[in-house]
Amino acid sequence: MSESRTKVFSEKSELLLKNGQILTLDPSISGAEALLIQGNRIIYVGTEQGAFSECRGTPEVIDLRGKTVMPGFVESHMHPSILATTMLDVNCAYPKVKSVRDIVSNIAERIKTTNKQGWVRGWGYDDSKLKEHRHPTRWDLDTVSPDTPVYIRRTCAHMGVANSEALRLSGITKNTPDPEGGRIQRDPATGEPTGLLMDRAQDLVAIPPYTNEEVERGFMLALGQLSKWGITTVHDMLVDSDAFRVYQRLAENHKLPARVRLWLEGVTFGSRDAGLIPHALGLGLESGYGNDILKVMGMKFILDGSIGGRSAAVKEGYVGAAEDKGILYVSKDELVPLVTECVKKGLRVSIHAIGERAIELAIASMEDVTRQVPIETVRRMRNRIDHCVLPTEDHLRRIKNLGLVVESSISFIYALGDSWISNLGHRRACRTFPQRTTINMGIPLAGNSDSPVCDGNPFLGIYAAVTRKTAGGQSFGNSETITVDEALRAYTTVGAYAGCEENLYGSITPGKLADFIVLSENPMAVPPEHLKDIGVEMTFMNGVKVYAS
Repeated sequence: MSESRTKVFSEKSELLLKNGQILTLDPSISGAEALLIQGNRIIYVGTEQGAFSECRGTPEVIDLRGKTVMPGFVESHMHPSILATTMLDVNCAYPKVKSVRDIVSNIAERIKTTNKQGWVRGWGYDDSKLKEHRHPTRWDLDTVSPDTPVYIRRTCAHMGVANSEALRLSGITKNTPDPEGGRIQRDPATGEPTGLLMDRAQDLVAIPPYTNEEVERGFMLALGQLSKWGITTVHDMLVDSDAFRVYQRLAENHKLPARVRLWLEGVTFGSRDAGLIPHALGLGLESGYGNDILKVMGMKFILDGSIGGRSAAVKEGYVGAAEDKGILYVSKDELVPLVTECVKKGLRVSIHAIGERAIELAIASMEDVTRQVPIETVRRMRNRIDHCVLPTEDHLRRIKNLGLVVESSISFIYALGDSWISNLGHRRACRTFPQRTTINMGIPLAGNSDSPVCDGNPFLGIYAAVTRKTAGGQSFGNSETITVDEALRAYTTVGAYAGCEENLYGSITPGKLADFIVLSENPMAVPPEHLKDIGVEMTFMNGVKVYAS
């Protein structure tokens, strides 16, 4: 069970864990069996006798009975504020949903409890995993919702499907032009919208927001889920002003069971609006503002879409559609001034770039920044490229030169890999996430799930990084596998480095904050195929237990 409220640690408290396998991920400490926590800090790691000798009083003792302890996971790219609302939506995700028929059935059930004026929202369908291997259409949804507006989003969040009533209320017709940075799919015979709205076209949907009470309830559900996954630090990668306010309320009331790192909404999905950039810069906000629990990291930019949705800006066309190379949302002339101004004012940037064309734009823009900002300053900031799915070796060399962190959504391989093989072809799929090459070049590689795009369980990403296998059992790019140790570090020590916080957490080291988890099995001792099945039995943040199975 997860705690509904995070307890405030006591500086006088002592916690001693003994009889375990302590996987420190600190190269200077190995073979430890016990650790001692005083207040919110790790004081000692080593033998049981040594731990007891460091106690100031009578500690609380946990006998691990041979269980493995490791640092809490650092999720370098996630969307808790989006996960919060999806947990209120109709669940359309695989494996609960296996067909369009299942989606329609679930929508019909929700309609029974929705008032006549209310909208029904759904989340998480993946057309590549549906029996029909297609997106639902407005007409599918209309069979159970002729009078109720319905909108369901794909798992990648880059597209969704509206029923006819939702389209009517939103004023979307066959004559509605595609918005800049978006696309309205149309029936080739009639020109009528099919209901599928891609990227910026989703902004046309006149769906009312959730109430403040609903949002806060969703936040608590989402944050409780983090603790179950063993995540003790999470980077929320698209925070708007509403989410920022909710986080502040939760932090003030000691309700955050994980450290939250905020990346504010900048230019996204082709918007000509600069998001929160002018507000943040106008206030003089800099990266690092906040405290150990809630802290501002920087500004987020989105340059392209997703491979599963065929909207990532790739160099070659998608399989079966040679002319379709995805969507590049912004131009270099639009991006460079905004990125430069952020870096000049001490606000780090993280740039979503999946396809080769988007990655090239991200790197070239950062190179242009160095014409106005000393390159050593740029390197020290540890700016990031989000996802970085299809970089070339030239891209990686330039990434290293700029001191960028590759923030790799490794979980995509497992959760979305089957659709990638279909959309890119096996040859190009093998080029995705060149983790081995990236690490060998000395580039920091942080792991993440991009949840709710994928299941947020870090062990699914660790499994994918080590095996390069999809949920469907296919494998690709086996030359880019990494070791279990490297994969664990991507989710711990490198994740901490990516946030410029490696001195605070990320390893079990005396002096660091007491963020750690107790596992059902030792990931260093199980067969690779079993990595995805490891469970988290307890999660501690600041030396306080925030979850126990």
